[in-house]
Amino acid sequence: MDVSVDDLVGALRSQGLRVTTPRRAVCSILAGTHGQHLTASDIHRRVEALEGRPIDQSTVYRTIDTLEEAGLLTHTHLGQGALVYHLTNEAAHQHLMCRRCARTIGIPATELEAFYTEITRLTGFVAEPTHGVIWGLCADCAAAEA
Repeated sequence: MDVSVDDLVGALRSQGLRVTTPRRAVCSILAGTHGQHLTASDIHRRVEALEGRPIDQSTVYRTIDTLEEAGLLTHTHLGQGALVYHLTNEAAHQHLMCRRCARTIGIPATELEAFYTEITRLTGFVAEPTHGVIWGLCADCAAAEA
């Protein structure tokens, strides 16, 4: 089920925030980004483009924080860069990130179930595969290094 603008706006209201035009724009951007991972700066730029005027960055950050607290948005770390955000209704997945060209490939967590089972068997550690990064080389960079 996709998360709609109304779902996100409703979450802001339920958390006690006024729904201003810029906050609604943040919700609109996020609702239209299924499968994408955006930084707060990405969201800010898109909101300003949508609104056609400067928007205070604190509005974007406060909206992001509120939507995370409401459980509709989550973040992950992809290396050294800024946090990236995505809606929580997306299927659990991992990121395969190329250490050479920084290409990121999403892979459903279900494809790695055997890997997680083996980790538990070997160590007793029970992984919670919601989001993470596995570093390596993409096919193109691996071929170039060979």
